[in-house]
Amino acid sequence: MSALKNVSAADLEYRFKEKIGDHAVSKIRQRAYVINALCSDLADKDATALAHRLMHCSTHKPCKQPFCPMCRHNQQRKFADKMLAAFSHVPASQLRFLTFLHSVHYDAASISSTLVKRVKRSVRNALNVINKNNGTSVQLLGSFEIEAFAANAILSDRKLLSLKPLGLVESSNLPFFLLHFHAVVNLGSLSESKLLSMLKSSAHFPHKYQVLLQHLHSDKSQDKNLETLATYMLKFRLQHSQRLKFEDDQNQMYKRTCYASLYEIPIAKAVVMSVNSCKKFNGLSFSYNV
Repeated sequence: MSALKNVSAADLEYRFKEKIGDHAVSKIRQRAYVINALCSDLADKDATALAHRLMHCSTHKPCKQPFCPMCRHNQQRKFADKMLAAFSHVPASQLRFLTFLHSVHYDAASISSTLVKRVKRSVRNALNVINKNNGTSVQLLGSFEIEAFAANAILSDRKLLSLKPLGLVESSNLPFFLLHFHAVVNLGSLSESKLLSMLKSSAHFPHKYQVLLQHLHSDKSQDKNLETLATYMLKFRLQHSQRLKFEDDQNQMYKRTCYASLYEIPIAKAVVMSVNSCKKFNGLSFSYNV
């Protein structure tokens, strides 16, 4: 932290540019935004320490932060390779894109590695029972995501129905954070409807619209589907999405989310710090039987 002791927030916003060599301008701007958010309060030592690591990231000493473009892209490539190794040989008819919503939080700091570990254990227990009772071997590989919603976000009736049981206070005028999970699933010998009904009937996913299974894109090769989904799961965007995937009908192909405005600085900082507290890439990724 000595390197930051006498550095102003304005200096921190720009000085890091000379640290990243020939990175593209778009990457510079993204890093600038993240560092600016982390340094919005220089008294916050944890946040400024994280900014310092991002600022000094290099190919020789990577910061390994999800919101560093270089490090994120490296992890996306590795995750895509793992996805291909797990599922490229599986018949496409057995593969689905899974999304489940877990919980709404008004304090991003409450989304921690302890919570994520508890959710992983819950999913693992549910799948253990399904596999044991059906003599099959469902597989799963994916990652958790923390998405922020602005205080003035306009939520459709379906969004309200899906989020209220998970902690959304409809009368609140505060921004909130949604912990959810995306994965590719190998159904094994189960039908899609059977797996979906068993997940929904379990004590782990009791709410309406909480779990969704969707087909992969039919106009892409299987490997391209897997690579695209692996990249999507580790996107770590700091922009508001225009819709939840749960507005899609069951059994339709998944649609890529459209993104709009950047999170406000306090929200961006909260998301970055929460992801860091969840142990970054390794803490948020999750595999079962892979």
